[in-house]
Amino acid sequence: MRLFLDSSVLLSAAGSEKSLSRLIVTIAEERGWKLVTAYYCRDETNRNIGKFPPKATKTWKTLQGDLSFTANALTTNRPLLLSASKDKPVLISALAAKCNVLLTLDTGDFGIVLDTKVYGMAVRTPRSFLIEQGLG
Repeated sequence: MRLFLDSSVLLSAAGSEKSLSRLIVTIAEERGWKLVTAYYCRDETNRNIGKFPPKATKTWKTLQGDLSFTANALTTNRPLLLSASKDKPVLISALAAKCNVLLTLDTGDFGIVLDTKVYGMAVRTPRSFLIEQGLG
C-alpha cells in the first residue's frame, strides 16, 4: 500500500515520538506500506521544522531516509473540490504518485475531502487510517 504523507503528518512524525504519524512511519516497513511524499511537502516541512524543538530537526533528517520522494504535480485534467490552492499540489501529487491513501492532519483545508475517496484514493487522518487498519 502506498501512503502519501503531507507536510502536517511529516511535521507531526518528526516533532513527537508519541504521535500517530510517528507510529505510521515506525511500523510502515513491517506492514508493507511504502511512504511517499512530494518535494513540495519536503520543502514545506523544511520551512516549518524550526518551529519545533531542536530534536525534531534531527528526527526529520532521519525520517527522510524512510520516504520516497515524488515530483510535484501541479495540474490535473480532472476537477477537484479542494478550495485551498496551496494544498492542491499535495492532492494532485498524491494522485500522480498512484498512492492508495493521502494522510493529512490539515482538517481545515482538506475537510471537504477528508474521509472520502478522491478518484479512488482515500484521504484520511493518521487516526482514521490506523483505525481502518485495525490498529486503533
